[in-house]
Amino acid sequence: MPQTTADYQYKIKSKPSKYAHFMQAYKIRTLKYKFYLERGGNEGDPIILLIMGLGAQSLVWSNLFCQHLISSGYQVIRFDNRDIGKSSKLKHKNKLTKEYKLVSKKLALLSRFKLGLPIRIEEDSIPYTLYDMTEDVHQLLNALQIEKCYVIGMSMGGMIAQILAAEYPDRIEKLGLLATSNNKPFLPPPKLDALRALTKPVAQTKDATEVIENNLNLQRVIASPDFFDEKRALKKTKLLYNRRFYPKGVSRQLLALLATGSLVAIDEKIKQPTLIVHGSKDRLLPPAHGHSLAKTIPHADFKLIPGLGHDIPDILARYLADLFAEYFNAKKAVIDNDETAFKN
Repeated sequence: MPQTTADYQYKIKSKPSKYAHFMQAYKIRTLKYKFYLERGGNEGDPIILLIMGLGAQSLVWSNLFCQHLISSGYQVIRFDNRDIGKSSKLKHKNKLTKEYKLVSKKLALLSRFKLGLPIRIEEDSIPYTLYDMTEDVHQLLNALQIEKCYVIGMSMGGMIAQILAAEYPDRIEKLGLLATSNNKPFLPPPKLDALRALTKPVAQTKDATEVIENNLNLQRVIASPDFFDEKRALKKTKLLYNRRFYPKGVSRQLLALLATGSLVAIDEKIKQPTLIVHGSKDRLLPPAHGHSLAKTIPHADFKLIPGLGHDIPDILARYLADLFAEYFNAKKAVIDNDETAFKN
């Protein structure tokens, strides 16, 4: 008889993190997969769970950003999604792995997706959807015996966070969404340079230099233009490459996003107070995506950050961390909406 979630004993191993002296690293085996996770802060403090985006490892949540949240009185958890970093890699073998490496195929899928047209992929050819990735997060909460927490999701991680808040409302206290979307049809597509950088084929070489340069170029294009630090970005890109470079996982996560489609119906179910933060210079998901979320989620506040791109630059790490920490800490969720902010 197959084992069920109800009677499964999660296996957890921990040791000090090699990436942050203030974090403890965990390897957690759930019913299906293994996940790498880091946790920091004082035991007993409320917990903020960080969910990262497409193809991005947990360390993209910078140590600086995490430290600022911790200094605000929270525990912080960051983890590698499935198919990325040090978490489980799926062995899903089908034609999609090769077929959708082609830029033309990726663009065709993205075009249909943005127009709200059906994505013509056979269901049994889709490795997983964002709903499956949401269940991963739910299992991690169960493994760590976290009954309730705050959540911040960025980009694709924000989409997972929306589903989590809607499907498991008793587990999420308040929601933070950064540089993300509900993928409503007809929202503006990525800027052309961002789209080209995102869909550029992975270099078929064992030489790390070209791969690192391609990843660095994507960051140049989508980062906050006035705050991009080339030297720091290169150092971080090399660290992530050496930690675990796995391009197949990025392709599968992109398919998961496209196959999931619009989250408008999900957003209408979200009851938690929600802070939506978006950058005025986001070239991957232009500000209209944040506005769409603010219009659709019932109890949402919106903050547009001048000059912010699709990243968390170190110079804005404290400001962004404080925005979320203060919102989560407030008895009544209120954000100062100035002339840059949109309110439904």
